[in-house]
Amino acid sequence: MQHTYLTAFVFLFTVLRATAQNATSVIRAERSFAAHAVQHGTRSAFLAYTDSTAIAMDDGQYENALEQWRQRPESDIQLIWGPQYAGASGDGASGFTTGPYYMKHPGADTLLLAGQYTTFWVRRPSGDWKYLIDFGIRFPKRLYSDPSPNPITVSLTPDPQATPNTAEAAFLQKYRTVGKTAYDDVIDEHSWLNLERNVPVSKADGFVELIRRMPLAPEFRPVGSFLSAAKDLAYVYGDVVYEGRKAHYLRIWGHSPLGWKILVQVMQ
Repeated sequence: MQHTYLTAFVFLFTVLRATAQNATSVIRAERSFAAHAVQHGTRSAFLAYTDSTAIAMDDGQYENALEQWRQRPESDIQLIWGPQYAGASGDGASGFTTGPYYMKHPGADTLLLAGQYTTFWVRRPSGDWKYLIDFGIRFPKRLYSDPSPNPITVSLTPDPQATPNTAEAAFLQKYRTVGKTAYDDVIDEHSWLNLERNVPVSKADGFVELIRRMPLAPEFRPVGSFLSAAKDLAYVYGDVVYEGRKAHYLRIWGHSPLGWKILVQVMQ
């Protein structure tokens, strides 16, 4: 029996360590993406790092992100960003980062706007990282601060029975019955909430407080989803209706020894 427990502990330790190390690769990809934007322009960076299947969400529409960027004109406005929090699947083939961004004219000190981005990445067979979804919110530019040079990372464990909608479907089923209290079971110290017009909050207490301050419970309508091959990392995106308006949401899920938890929730 002791041997069984020891074997299970070693396996869990190995998996957790692997996902933490894989997060470093995702952080490196995000920083390379951001550096490309500074050196060669925002449009060039997005053309280089956007996957051919990437989704863009805007004004109630879902479009191919790469085609969107191909149609956009060049601009000299600078987009600057960096990772603040990151995670990766155990097989090292997918991951995410979220962090602050700002836009400004070249050489200017005044910010045009600021906010928080969230990017979900996949590593293609060529070894290149491409993003599948890049989704942001805005908050008052006076509240912008640079990200730490050492992003927070999260470790994950596989769920062999998972499907792309396992976590989201279970959460929404409970959410439609009990409302916002459904969050109590799916958030922890690794949960992050990016809500339009608000500075992002992390950890369970801040997440719950910001959600409960919303006057009405949002209605979520999933449109698409993704599950890592390692079955430890997933995301769902779709429509959200709250405060009398329709917008978009993105929810990134991670599996831990305590079950599926929300890693990042983004609501425009």
